[in-house]
Amino acid sequence: MIRTLYSFAFLLLMLTARSVVAQQEPQLSMYMYNPLYYNPAAAGSEGVSRIQLTQRTQYLGYQPVGNSDPGGGQNSQILSFNMPLARIKSGIGIYLLNDKVGPNYNQSVQVSYAYRLALKNGTLSLGVQAGAFNKGYDYGQLRPGEAGDPLIPTGRISQVRPDIGAGVYYNTTDYWFGVSVNHINKASYTLGTDRSTNPLYPSAYLTAGYRLGIGYDIDIQPSILIQYATEGGIRNSTATLNIIGTYANRIWAGVGYRYQDAAMITGGINLMRNNALRVGYSLDMVLGASTKSATSHEIILGYALPSPDPRKKPIIRTPRFRY
Repeated sequence: MIRTLYSFAFLLLMLTARSVVAQQEPQLSMYMYNPLYYNPAAAGSEGVSRIQLTQRTQYLGYQPVGNSDPGGGQNSQILSFNMPLARIKSGIGIYLLNDKVGPNYNQSVQVSYAYRLALKNGTLSLGVQAGAFNKGYDYGQLRPGEAGDPLIPTGRISQVRPDIGAGVYYNTTDYWFGVSVNHINKASYTLGTDRSTNPLYPSAYLTAGYRLGIGYDIDIQPSILIQYATEGGIRNSTATLNIIGTYANRIWAGVGYRYQDAAMITGGINLMRNNALRVGYSLDMVLGASTKSATSHEIILGYALPSPDPRKKPIIRTPRFRY
């Protein structure tokens, strides 16, 4: 079965073996708490039903002009939900993405399904996702040197195309590993002119992490995220490392590094009964890039729905026995 895992992972990587251009997709510092966004096979892997909102502001205030100018930095929101379906050895999930970079904006809705197969030491999942991806351009965000220039269009233009992805995910109590590819169908967009196309090139992701128990109440969790782009090789690929320590399964904090970009400080807390409410924050400090704003900010807010108790029988009310 492990051979099947490796073979499927190799197949996914080969799907992006052609020359591509790196995508301007959100770079999440707390990627370990957003597995569904990177890999559809991670649907249901937590063993609980969870809804989560992620807000990320990349390079806050990049090139601002005046108090009302939003700047050109990337601003992203991800709303996700996933749940296990233990009776049919599966997991399902959905996420909504809203991403803006200057006048460009991307919006996506993706539905995921994962088949989860229990092995001797862990669970192997094969997942697929399908949905729609909307690419658009807001001309109102441009800053013309001369107001009313007739050569600059006005308003918004956008196009929606189908979008599919796939992934493989293996997790145990102590570690996890996943490989996935998005935009497999490489949808093409013709925004503004039919003479040129703007393909939605695939990206391949590798995620991995390990949980190390130190003492009774402390866990250390190193992890890595690699986004692979063949155009330009390593130059256009990114790698992010994180080390997070958790106390009593409730308070967590850590540090991280994104290759040639930023150092990160992350912290959060799990609240309510069974640690159902997750609140986290990450601060990115840009290193060695004077043209970028010095900081990026990321916030997550998640809630795990209570699991139904099979021992409790539902109360059935009928008019006959109401009084």
